[in-house]
Amino acid sequence: AQNALEAAEAAGREAALRQLVAGVERATRVVTQLLTLARLEPAARQLGMAELDLASYVRGELAELIPLALERDQELSFDCDDMADHRLLGDAPSLGTLLQNLVGNAVQYTPAGGRIAVSLQVEAQRVGLRVADSGPGVPAEQRELLFRRFYRQGEGQGAGLGLSIVQRIVELHRGEIQLAESPLGGLQVEVWLPRGLSPAS
Repeated sequence: AQNALEAAEAAGREAALRQLVAGVERATRVVTQLLTLARLEPAARQLGMAELDLASYVRGELAELIPLALERDQELSFDCDDMADHRLLGDAPSLGTLLQNLVGNAVQYTPAGGRIAVSLQVEAQRVGLRVADSGPGVPAEQRELLFRRFYRQGEGQGAGLGLSIVQRIVELHRGEIQLAESPLGGLQVEVWLPRGLSPAS
């Protein structure tokens, strides 16, 4: 802001304002992530668990995320068996945050022209979500570090909170999360969530 005020020419002022906007956007993302983590702490959590069809929910969330991939000329795909039962008990807002963070990370670390594949698998008592990308990947010995708060891999622009938030959401749903090498060559995140449905459901 000071650079913009002191700029003698319009071009310099515009460049300074663009930097200001970018800085505010970064700060907003960090604050949003920190607030999300705070809401997921044990003393603050109030998950509204309800039955939802994860396949339908993921489709709706991905519709909002597709523009992010298109901006980087990336292919974002979704694959699931439409005849399978994808129902589970879950907190829709936090699962939306989980998906946004996983796909957002994949978009951020996958180069232009790359691929991001989201898929669902089902078992009798749980439903699995996979997000795989064609980015540079993460060496096996470094993958667990990605769950540490504020840890960043490579040149990403994030705050290093995304996977910490994802892990916490998975814990609150009594699920499991694993990191592995993606079939596309990058990183694959696999989340399994218990259905938690009563036998009559």
